[in-house]
Amino acid sequence: MPTLLYLSAVRRTLVLIAVFVAIATGCSSAKSSTVSGPTTVAPAGDAFYAGPATRPGGGPGTLIWSQAIDAPAGARAWRILYTSRSVEGRDIVVSGVLVVPNGSARAGGRPIVTWAHGTTGTADICAPSKAKDVASTLPDIAEFVKDGYVVVATDYEGLGTPGLHPYLVGESEGRGVLDAARAARQFPGAHASANVAIYGYSQGGHAALFAGQIAPSYAPDLHVVGDVAGAPVGDLKLLLPVATRLPSVRGLAVMGGFGFAAADPRADPKVLLTPAAYALGRAKVEQVCSDGVVKAFADPKMTVFTKNPLDVAPWPELLTKNTPGNVKIEFPVLALQGLADELVAPSVTEAWRKRACALGTPVEVKTYPGQDHGGGYKASLGDAAHWIEDRFAGRPAADGCSKTP
Repeated sequence: MPTLLYLSAVRRTLVLIAVFVAIATGCSSAKSSTVSGPTTVAPAGDAFYAGPATRPGGGPGTLIWSQAIDAPAGARAWRILYTSRSVEGRDIVVSGVLVVPNGSARAGGRPIVTWAHGTTGTADICAPSKAKDVASTLPDIAEFVKDGYVVVATDYEGLGTPGLHPYLVGESEGRGVLDAARAARQFPGAHASANVAIYGYSQGGHAALFAGQIAPSYAPDLHVVGDVAGAPVGDLKLLLPVATRLPSVRGLAVMGGFGFAAADPRADPKVLLTPAAYALGRAKVEQVCSDGVVKAFADPKMTVFTKNPLDVAPWPELLTKNTPGNVKIEFPVLALQGLADELVAPSVTEAWRKRACALGTPVEVKTYPGQDHGGGYKASLGDAAHWIEDRFAGRPAADGCSKTP
């Protein structure tokens, strides 16, 4: 299961095994630099993330409330809460961060970049929006602000908000990413258009691909122009079983087991774990972030898993369902891959590319020789930003499906 940087300077790299992100619609140009939040006053502290007792109408992506937070130069930023829908069909609330450039919007409104973050954990304290400087650590934020884009970053379902985060459950991640863009369109004064680019890395690359797969059916109101997936978790049937055997990352596999159970009651981690490991997992996954979970299961003398997930139903079915590349994406996709990445190996991304190309997804892959997981993230930032700029400008994207990287 992947682990990684929320955007900031690469946190201590965990082995993801890899080898395992205007109450008005705001589509017209702005005449004023003033940007204000929703009129409903948001409560402080944990009550912000709990949401109102009565959910607002309007469907997934409805903006509930916001709080101003520290912003990067040339912009204003808010912590936001919005509605979404779980894979089980429940109405839920999801939190995130919104950044809006100062000054007037372009004619037709500001394009939206919706960001999907890498692994932080499954406990509420791991929600990226809880960090004071989170808005300034979003990738390429200076360039996106300069270009006049709105940037929105979901925390994902269950990170900060009620319930456990369904870690690496693709549709849950994808809905959070798309509904964040919908909420940005409703933010008063953001003047955000329906034009959207999706961008994510590591777990966020996985989320970005699933957002791309479900966008036409789940969010047809959004005009998605392109999808950037950095070091995406491209094959869970390969990565999860391997992670269960490596002490350095099996804590992530434990986290994934509990995360899958959050979305599907059939996925009981108790059948895979020793009783002691199950009890430790229950104690850790909602209390500490990914570093802490990994540390808790890192003792090589500890027996954690008793069975291979591929040998126990419904795990093979769930791992296949949550592996990207089995559904065509209708718009251009850019994959970013460090060639020295030992967390999400180049072979994993290449296998995803072949599956996606076979379905007709227009795919381009950019590789970075000598770069590992964190290095590939930093090396790819400029390429990701320029590729997104080209998509918003309507320039044609390259299609690498006829090439072998």
